[in-house]
Amino acid sequence: MTSRTTFGKLIERHGRVEIPVIQRDYAQGRADQHIVRDDFLKSLYDALCLPQEDPTLPLDLDFVYGSIVNGSFQPLDGQQRLTTLFLLHWYLAWVDGCSEDLRSRIVTSGRSRFSYEVRPSSRDFINAFANYIPDISAGECEDIAGMITDQPWYFRSWRFDPTIRAALSMLDRMHEVFRKTSGLYARLIDETAPAITFQLLDLEQFDLSDDLYIKMNARGKPLTPFETFKARFERHLENQFKDAPPDLCNGTPLADFFSHRIDTRWSDFFWPFRDKKTATFDDAIMNLLRAVIMVTRDPEAAATSLDLADLRSMARASSYTWFHDRGWLDQEMVLALITLLERWSAGPETFCCYLPDTRHLDEQALFQDILTKPTSLTFQQLAQLAGYTQFLVHSPGEIDSTAFDAWMRVVSNLATNTDYNRPEDLRRSFAGLRDLTPWMNDILNHLASSDGDVRGFSREQVAEERIKAHLIGFGGGWPERLARAERHTYFRGQIGFLLRCCGLKLGEVDAELERLDTATASELVEPFEHYLACASQMFDDLVQHPKGSGRLWERALLAVGNFLPNVGRNRSLLTTSYDEAWGWKRLLRSAAAGGQPSQILKALWDQIDDPDTYAADLGGVIESASEIDPWREAILATPSAYDYGTYRMMRFSEDGGVYLLRKTQMNGRHAELFTYCLYDSLASDMKPYGFSTIYYEATSTEEEPGLYFVRDFDGDVAKFYLCISEGPDSYELYLEEPEEPKDELIAILKGAGFEEKDGWLTKDVKRSDIESEALALARAFAHET
Repeated sequence: MTSRTTFGKLIERHGRVEIPVIQRDYAQGRADQHIVRDDFLKSLYDALCLPQEDPTLPLDLDFVYGSIVNGSFQPLDGQQRLTTLFLLHWYLAWVDGCSEDLRSRIVTSGRSRFSYEVRPSSRDFINAFANYIPDISAGECEDIAGMITDQPWYFRSWRFDPTIRAALSMLDRMHEVFRKTSGLYARLIDETAPAITFQLLDLEQFDLSDDLYIKMNARGKPLTPFETFKARFERHLENQFKDAPPDLCNGTPLADFFSHRIDTRWSDFFWPFRDKKTATFDDAIMNLLRAVIMVTRDPEAAATSLDLADLRSMARASSYTWFHDRGWLDQEMVLALITLLERWSAGPETFCCYLPDTRHLDEQALFQDILTKPTSLTFQQLAQLAGYTQFLVHSPGEIDSTAFDAWMRVVSNLATNTDYNRPEDLRRSFAGLRDLTPWMNDILNHLASSDGDVRGFSREQVAEERIKAHLIGFGGGWPERLARAERHTYFRGQIGFLLRCCGLKLGEVDAELERLDTATASELVEPFEHYLACASQMFDDLVQHPKGSGRLWERALLAVGNFLPNVGRNRSLLTTSYDEAWGWKRLLRSAAAGGQPSQILKALWDQIDDPDTYAADLGGVIESASEIDPWREAILATPSAYDYGTYRMMRFSEDGGVYLLRKTQMNGRHAELFTYCLYDSLASDMKPYGFSTIYYEATSTEEEPGLYFVRDFDGDVAKFYLCISEGPDSYELYLEEPEEPKDELIAILKGAGFEEKDGWLTKDVKRSDIESEALALARAFAHET
């Protein structure tokens, strides 16, 4: 029978666990198995470090098969995992000073209750090792393998035993992973709330004779993880669709249909996606199962959000027990799985696609991501997969590629341009997609109708899709025109800002749908084409030529208005990063919603006569800018300000100071905007007067960044510092070195308007005068010398 147990309970229940002679050597610790070893250790570490009440616990290590032979439990599959657990018990007991407790549990009459009979040397080593308690703490040990091999009970000949070598290698790696932990031994042996368990399976209950299984195992062919899943899943399917199997099964009982297909057609389908090292596609199938389960959860069930979080977690390996115990192997999941496999494997090609092209979804690329990294699928990809699966499941017979393409265009636009922060957001999108099932084959007409609202996605994007659906219905080139706009790699289907520039109000979508008629749609063609041409050129330049024509667009837009969005306590000059809060995409979304960003974009584009000769127009916008904020004026005059920080962040302090940030915090490197812009222009102007110019970046809020002017004078180094003073318009220029200036230097500075304050020679300067005052200082020295 099957039961969930722990390593400690297994020892306690059977008295002795013996790796039989027919098994191979311990391999999990070998150098060539480092990926498997490290992944397994990470899973064990993560599980042991989680709080007892964590819902993802226990970590299930899947099945251990075995039987009782001569009074000992002999595992026929699970040897590698059990051996690693044995070593981990020994190691963590040592780390936590509990070696005597462990020895009382696993040693009887001087013999280890966990034994290796593969070869005598392995058995003797395990016996000696189980009794060994190091005389130093784990924290004092630098080389655990060296410590063990240096013991008097360790025979030199053991170095040739592959099991012993692998065990020592595993202990070395455990030492790297667990040496700084504490209290994990208690978690490891906790039987009331175990952190790590496995399923113990009696062979007789698995319909396999011991002889047959031993022969399989002796040949190195134990059941693979998917074969284990398949055997139990087929039994589960006997209870699904009892009355009538799905149409896809052609009247065949579901379990029989699945069993036959997975061994024939579907097996051939998965073969190109097999692991080249193991020649199996187990992981690919199990990953597909996980992804299908994710997109078939009931969107109206409150538990779905938790289910999605669990399924997207890498902490849990896919297994039948995990899927079954959570109730995830339901009819909807089974129907979706069979439908997808039947559809994808239907053609002569490796993967049968149903969309006419990859504009709205690259089916093969998504499938590859599902097979290789299901837990890394983004929320946007999962929403797309849910819509994709929904259409194939609910469209019997031949797939209408035109209707499918229209559906996936809407699904992808909605998913790509909705912000997802947690599984609950995705669950709402699943619900919205399910609402649309009756209209999948005529989605555009539905969206353009008075009942065409969609829940679970960005309200602005839903409004945009409804208006675009209405425009498409007019013909007149609108389908091609909108498709051309949506295809821009930066817009990715979100072009509400263009509609807004044309005067369409996305916030009043129902009224707009009623107002828009053929004549109105015709009037929109010319402005839409103009704004699309401007936007396309602008974002092509921003992405491809950021320091050339792209910079020209940025400066011209800043000359028109202050469009910088708030990002926490900062404002951002924006980057081309697509998904971040400081990217241009955020500005476009804000423009689609109306307000100042849309007004500034429209105002700039309205000044572009011809997007093909835009450079002169942009230059004119920049040169003619007047009566604008001083900080904008400084940036326009100093384009290098755009290159200062990784994220182009600015901080406007409460007292009116303006700072450029290297990253996102004032406790990192930062510069004061006006002195930084002055540094860029003054470096060459001060040089003829013997001054070198150095910019000092502050790294905390306790100091002010600013400009150093340095030159030699009468055998000393005269060093001046210019920084912001008591307000945004007030700066001070003072002599920092030498601390005790000579009379000649004092005379020059007083002649230049410097005064003594608190022991410093200093001069108060207005922001508008900082450049002229710096040059006046330089000239004062030139006059004297």
